[in-house]
Amino acid sequence: MTSNEHLAAELLATSASAYAAFAANQLLQRRPDLQQHFGETAFAHWKDHFRQRVMELSVAISEAEPLLFTSRVKWTRAAFQARQLPDEYLKESLNCLRGVLQEELPENSRQVPAEYLDTALELLNEPFEADAGLDDSDDQAQLAMKYLVTVLEGDSRQAMQLIVDAVHNGLAIQDAYVNVLLPAQQEIGNMWHRAEVSVAEEHLVTSTTARMMSVLYDKADKQPPNGLTVVSAAVADNVHDIGIRAVSDFFEFAGWRAICLGGNAPPHVIVDGVTCFNASLLLLSAALSTQLPSVREAIQRVRELPNINCKIMVGGMAFADTPEIWRQLGADGFARSPAEAISIGNQLVQS
Repeated sequence: MTSNEHLAAELLATSASAYAAFAANQLLQRRPDLQQHFGETAFAHWKDHFRQRVMELSVAISEAEPLLFTSRVKWTRAAFQARQLPDEYLKESLNCLRGVLQEELPENSRQVPAEYLDTALELLNEPFEADAGLDDSDDQAQLAMKYLVTVLEGDSRQAMQLIVDAVHNGLAIQDAYVNVLLPAQQEIGNMWHRAEVSVAEEHLVTSTTARMMSVLYDKADKQPPNGLTVVSAAVADNVHDIGIRAVSDFFEFAGWRAICLGGNAPPHVIVDGVTCFNASLLLLSAALSTQLPSVREAIQRVRELPNINCKIMVGGMAFADTPEIWRQLGADGFARSPAEAISIGNQLVQS
């Protein structure tokens, strides 16, 4: 990253709210219909929208990875489509943001933000592809759908019983995690994104899944202790900890001592976890690209610890479109699934 790019990323991060306010004002002046559509909340709505885009743009530039920005624009486009907001609104907002940044950023720091925004605008000219939703092509996928529907009907007890019965009838506990609970959890997140469920419904599914994982954890066979310790955490601002808890459980099934710090763990808490429990391996999860700086900071702090030889692996949705970004963050590895995390984790600590 050049000094001009570094300056652009830094200014975007520190002045995101100001740029967002400028862009929201200009957008509503250009498009009075948006004021009518959103009513009294129009300015607040669009300021929040612009602030998020600015922060995403800052991270993408700091990591020199345009996909970190364009993937979030694709995500936003899906949200707009689900709420029957035309692409025209999103295009206009990105053009407006581009104009504000061209005016407000120093002249030597304007080029890269403009290029990233232009790439995102070009993406919006492509046909929209809706998410296919939860696959129900096999028995386990059908069970995931039935579990999800039953929870959303307000019957968590019956939904959990479905999983318990399936395990009793031969479903492996690891398969219950990976092929039933985690897909259901991902689908409820997609449904919320598509405005098909409320926040309350999403929270109900999440809490039910956490309870179900506790039941499965107690039932699971566990290998004898192997003398290794893994500490896991969802980084600061990442409150989505179901995935990292599932991975932590898998390590414990495999004989590791697993210390899960949960969600929204700031760097100093992660450092404390590594030192207190003398971790052999650290797992960090990020859901959004804007959480990647927290991943980087946590990794840097752990690397600075004296007399600590701890390997670090990352995962989560923030890496979905740019899986190689882990190398730039300073991690030792990246995993897409609990099983892959176990395999790579074993390789790392033995290297």
